Amino acid sequence: MEEQQAPAAPAKPAPKRRALWIVIAVVVVVVVVLLAALLGGLFGPPEDRVLKIGTVLSITGGLAAYGTKNRQGVQLALSEINAAGGVLGRPVQEFDQDDNTQPTTARSAATTVVSQNHVDAIIGPTGSGQCSTVVEVAKANGVYEMSGSCTSPKFSNLTLTGGWWGRTAPSDALQGVVAASYAHSNLSLARAATIGINNAYGTGLSNVFAGNFSRLGGTVTASSPRYVTEVQNGATDYTLDLEAVLDVSPAPQILYVVAYPPDGILLVKNFVAGLGTHAGWASVQLLFSEGLFDQTGFLDALTTQGYNTSAFLGTAPSAYGGLTGPNYANWAATYNAKWGTNPGLFDDSNYDAAFLIALAAQKAGSATGQAIKDNIQSVANPPGTKIYPGEWAKALTELAAGHDIDYEGASGSVNINSLGDPLSGYVVWAVNGTSHQAYNREIFPESLVVSLLPAPPAAMSVASHESTAFVIGLVARPEA
Repeated sequence: MEEQQAPAAPAKPAPKRRALWIVIAVVVVVVVVLLAALLGGLFGPPEDRVLKIGTVLSITGGLAAYGTKNRQGVQLALSEINAAGGVLGRPVQEFDQDDNTQPTTARSAATTVVSQNHVDAIIGPTGSGQCSTVVEVAKANGVYEMSGSCTSPKFSNLTLTGGWWGRTAPSDALQGVVAASYAHSNLSLARAATIGINNAYGTGLSNVFAGNFSRLGGTVTASSPRYVTEVQNGATDYTLDLEAVLDVSPAPQILYVVAYPPDGILLVKNFVAGLGTHAGWASVQLLFSEGLFDQTGFLDALTTQGYNTSAFLGTAPSAYGGLTGPNYANWAATYNAKWGTNPGLFDDSNYDAAFLIALAAQKAGSATGQAIKDNIQSVANPPGTKIYPGEWAKALTELAAGHDIDYEGASGSVNINSLGDPLSGYVVWAVNGTSHQAYNREIFPESLVVSLLPAPPAAMSVASHESTAFVIGLVARPEA
């Protein structure tokens, strides 16, 4: 018989199993911490705390003379802002695209910064034709767009922009009024025609000039403004277009030309060539828009080729004529110190666009397109503590204290109305026959420009900037 053995003691848990549970517990804790970090922004700020700005500007193409320096204006503002603490405590991120002065390229560029870089705001484009496509992208994606140089009146339209668009350069609705008033009242001319490039800039300003010249009692001799293909899009001769607007009865006494330098140069050459076969052309005064107020690219280019520019006249915002605001000189010195060159046209306006966007996001406490859209007017307009170029640290202090601010920019007061428009004074420029240099022949201060605007309907009052901007559009003919 076998000897009975004592019952075996209970087995102790295996050390490996205990270690496994410890590992599982640690993993759970790590996962929870990681989720909290990702959701709470521990390892990176959430998207609405980082302001991302995309630029869509003409670095190449017909407006390349402006685009690169305009971008430097933006970059100056962002460098100052980031050096003084950034927006919402973080550096502003910048993403740049070149639109090649082409509307289709501008659309693609805007789509890129929106879909790939996830920007909250777009600065640009340089030309109104490109703005027409970019605003569609901005509006559809809830991104705020602000241009420092798109001046077409078509953008003073909330149906088009949805309020997702603004500018720091004045609308050509103002320039058209000044040009029409100067031609009819100052020059005492009764008949006018206009020719413009076939984009938002050319058609918009041509229409406003024609509408206001008629309103003042003048006659627009052609049935409507003439729109021409741009040189960069294939135009090689404007003779037929000139004949269409000048060889009519009664003939115009003045021709308002809305174009850029390549188009203006070709048109002047065709005009001069036609003087020998069109006797009436010699008595026509040429009046140019601000797109041709370019000493090097337009006036000097013609002078060096033997063309006489001494009879030229033109219109432009007052800043073009050197009549800058009180903050411009100091800002220009800062620009020169950073880039080694003096600022050009619209560089100050693009600086102001960047500063305003940053201020709007800081005030809102959120770097989103919606937040910028909702706050852009409140930081651009009085009342509030005045904030000048380069005063980002002061702006942070004032906003942190809950104070209202009123940005006074490098380009001027940049008070923005609900349509996204600022006001401006204007000059009429002429050319010295000896030096061949442009100079200011007449000055139209902002107050005078406002007084020239068409009267509102009886039920309206022109007591505010907003109602004024609305009334301007009443005299503009429909877009072609």
